[in-house]
Amino acid sequence: DTEGMDRKDLKLPYAQDELINAVLGGTLYQDLPLQHPSPVNHRQSAPYDLPAHEVTLLRDSPLAHCLGTCSIHVNSCHHQAIKVLSPELAVMATAADGIIEAVYRPESRFLWAVQWHPEFSYKVDENSRKLFRAFIGAITND
Repeated sequence: DTEGMDRKDLKLPYAQDELINAVLGGTLYQDLPLQHPSPVNHRQSAPYDLPAHEVTLLRDSPLAHCLGTCSIHVNSCHHQAIKVLSPELAVMATAADGIIEAVYRPESRFLWAVQWHPEFSYKVDENSRKLFRAFIGAITND
């Protein structure tokens, strides 16, 4: 339960999807506005707990099962993104412009990565809290 927690109290491993993708052999857009221009706002201004754009979750993905929906609104503050997906990862969500917004590694018990920042929005967004609950459940074997 994240009720009453401050962001500084959330001592969870954190990496965005583009970092995990690169480590596992995928490639990146190094400068998203230059290399993949889009009307989708991937670099919002503060406050970061407000949604910036919508993402579509793949229906049978672990993320869609966790959140119980196939579409959510997320915050967004990045200038890089996955270009070519690592063969070790699978897509869980995309933005309207085709940018991959969430991935997971099917061979791992729980390796999920999202492009947005649930650590900024968990106080006001139930889907962000669900992500943290899924992670905590995975590490505590719930």
